[in-house]
Amino acid sequence: MFLLLFFFLSSLPCSTADNHFYLECSPRPFTCGGISINISYPFRIDGRPVECGHPGYSIRCANDSTFVTTISNREYHINAIDYNSSHIAVADASFFGVSCPYPTGNTTVNLTLYEYTDLNTAVIFFMNCTFPRELPSGVLNLSCAAGNIYMVGANSNGVGKSCGSAVQVVLHQTVVDLLVRNEVDIGAALQQGFTLKWTAGVGWCDDCVASGGVCGYDMNSPNQAACFCASGACSSAAGKSRLIKKLVTGLATGVMFLLLMCIALYYYNHHPKSLDSILRKKSKIVKTIESFLDTCETLGPKRYRYSDLKKITKSFSEKLGQGGFGSVYKGELPDGRLVAVKVLTDAKGNGDEFMNEVASIGKTSHVNVVSLLGFSSEGTKRALLYEFMLNGSLEKYIYSENLKSMLGWEKLYQIAIGIARGLEYLHRGCSTHIVHFDIKPHNILLDQDFCPKISDFGLAKLCLKKDSIFSAIDMRGTIGYIAPEVFSRNFGVVSSKSDVYSYGMMVLEMVGGRNNLVLDTQSSSGSFFPNWIHEHFHQIGHVEGVNIAGEMEEIAKKLALVGLWCIQTKPGSRPSMNKVLDMLESSLDELEMPPKPSFLSP
Repeated sequence: MFLLLFFFLSSLPCSTADNHFYLECSPRPFTCGGISINISYPFRIDGRPVECGHPGYSIRCANDSTFVTTISNREYHINAIDYNSSHIAVADASFFGVSCPYPTGNTTVNLTLYEYTDLNTAVIFFMNCTFPRELPSGVLNLSCAAGNIYMVGANSNGVGKSCGSAVQVVLHQTVVDLLVRNEVDIGAALQQGFTLKWTAGVGWCDDCVASGGVCGYDMNSPNQAACFCASGACSSAAGKSRLIKKLVTGLATGVMFLLLMCIALYYYNHHPKSLDSILRKKSKIVKTIESFLDTCETLGPKRYRYSDLKKITKSFSEKLGQGGFGSVYKGELPDGRLVAVKVLTDAKGNGDEFMNEVASIGKTSHVNVVSLLGFSSEGTKRALLYEFMLNGSLEKYIYSENLKSMLGWEKLYQIAIGIARGLEYLHRGCSTHIVHFDIKPHNILLDQDFCPKISDFGLAKLCLKKDSIFSAIDMRGTIGYIAPEVFSRNFGVVSSKSDVYSYGMMVLEMVGGRNNLVLDTQSSSGSFFPNWIHEHFHQIGHVEGVNIAGEMEEIAKKLALVGLWCIQTKPGSRPSMNKVLDMLESSLDELEMPPKPSFLSP
């Protein structure tokens, strides 16, 4: 009886209007240029109802020859789609149709829609270099035309001192191996591109298909998920599937636990010293964190027991998303305040990210920096409690295809000013100066009034001096937002100006997203979108050819100018965040057009 009740309650809800969307959105192959691929949720090909796909996953047939999709305002050819693994292989559209393609901008991906896979690797391409006759170790000459193109791994090791420009690009690891062995040319390698994993529909869509339904999008539902059925309601196969999965998972977990216990006992009996060494290392990390927390008692954030977090989050039942170094869950404190709880998953590390966040945010108090309300640390279990941000991250508003979700120029302008004030405070205002090192739209949260707050301080560095210089060793960040000096010291020293670069890239994305700058090979000649903004400055503020009010156009152009100043190649040429604020609050006539950064020059 209870099983029947469970099956009934666990069946996936479906749209009961009629079977129109079931027929329209059913998976089927589409042909373009003689190539046929199966297109189904989350992807939607042009011409099908918007309910057939998740926003941001549209596909079209370009010039009746190639399937393309747009990611982060840039057009990509689709090489393959694998629905079993949720993988899509893409390549920059600008690499096709030219005799000697070369990258002109960093690879940038909307991380709310896609994730990088471990099939890829990041490499750096240097252009216009003047090396001695013998190339430095690890440098590969890929020139197919005048200008010299060289490739190195993700760590340039000072190679770029004799080069005019550099870009960081993501490619398939296997293709990079072929390049190193000179078994493929640069054009073919770039056209192979890289592989992404999409995030929309994971989990629930499988249940929908198992129930006999077709996955779709419904902006009016709580999770924007829809399961279209042929007639009435879908069968309860989804509920049965989930129950079977739970039973199998539980059984497998028990067996694995017993197996691991046996292995641990065997290992301890035969290698007691090695196991003791591991345990001592873990114990040392825990002691280091506890010692650190003892020094932070006066910072203000409350310490919680891990069992308290389970109550606050109702056993981590509502996942908000994936943040840096952990998953984020929604919770509610006893006093009714909503919180976001980030459970750190970097158990293999030494706790640096956890201590970074507590030490940095615990020392701050600013309207444009997220508030740390508490933390938990019990053994290797570590978590952070933040104020809950109702409107989520800035990223989803930059790339939204839904006009209702699109922010106006005035709101974007206020958000840009708020972020600048937050960074200026971190760099100059608080007692211990902080450089964030991971400024990007995903790490900017918006409260109920769309007031921006800087979050995710896992990579932050603290310093006592205002103009501190940091070592580039072990520096990390997000591809597309990393300043040139972070991966090559020859562009300058790593400092707070590295945050300025990331801020500039983010502001240019805000401008590009609001202007619907979808760059294809015919309109842009493969131009990197900051490059396009620099060359087509007069078009900024016009969306799809429709003129807007003069005041709004001034805001759009002002944001573009500030962004271009912030991404100057040399750190010394970039303004401080204090100067950025002055520029944002000045009139457009008072601002000069910055020089085109050599980092963007072909």
